[in-house]
Amino acid sequence: MSNLPALLTRAQALKYRSLKQAKSRRQDGLFLLEGVRLCEEAFQSDLSIVTCITSKGFDKISIPTDVKHVEATPTQVEQISDSKSPQGIICVARIPIAEGAVAPESIDTLLVLDRLSDPGNMGTIFRSALWFGVKDILLGPDCVDPYSPKVVRSSMGAIASLNIHSSQDLSVSAKEWTDQGGDVIALHMNGSPLQKFKSTKSQFLIVGSEAHGVDPELLAVSKPLSIEKPGQGESLNAAMATGIALYALKQG
Repeated sequence: MSNLPALLTRAQALKYRSLKQAKSRRQDGLFLLEGVRLCEEAFQSDLSIVTCITSKGFDKISIPTDVKHVEATPTQVEQISDSKSPQGIICVARIPIAEGAVAPESIDTLLVLDRLSDPGNMGTIFRSALWFGVKDILLGPDCVDPYSPKVVRSSMGAIASLNIHSSQDLSVSAKEWTDQGGDVIALHMNGSPLQKFKSTKSQFLIVGSEAHGVDPELLAVSKPLSIEKPGQGESLNAAMATGIALYALKQG
């Protein structure tokens, strides 16, 4: 049963509207999830929901009674929303702090994103990672903000169940992983066949930027692996390549 909503104030509307900007998300430690499906996923996850904003008369899902619920005007919902067609529900959640060490002894597969810039690709990669049971993601410098509205929307709720870590220098992180007994591998057009790769070690799997691939410094400390191309085409989309790689590694 939904709790009775208060009215969204002008100050709250301005604050939540600003969360569409990366600077405000970093300063406030908050991000937005919008739409029925994403908000349902958020309610069922371990995310800390600060506020749930709904339009007047919204009744598509019940708002948990322990969640602060406010009602907004159509104009306020449109201003806060990043969607062209708002569904009448937006959740404001705290950006979670990834717990635990990023180490081979505690993580079977660490998915590492190097300068990934497309929010749609990142969100889809998050979905694929969760599908294959990979819950730890390491983002290098110059990646798109994982909590931007487009990434969150593309993740289809997966972001609520992942541990997202960050590294200021992926080469250093890769060396630390190797020093602790793990394998560092990278998707690369000219690598060894992925389907023939076998290892019993924990994997540090690097996926490079859409335009430039994996940084040469990272390639130098990794085992480059390629996806077989029985057909034609210049390259695979980064998200698609990641899904194929995760499937292949899980089969091994």
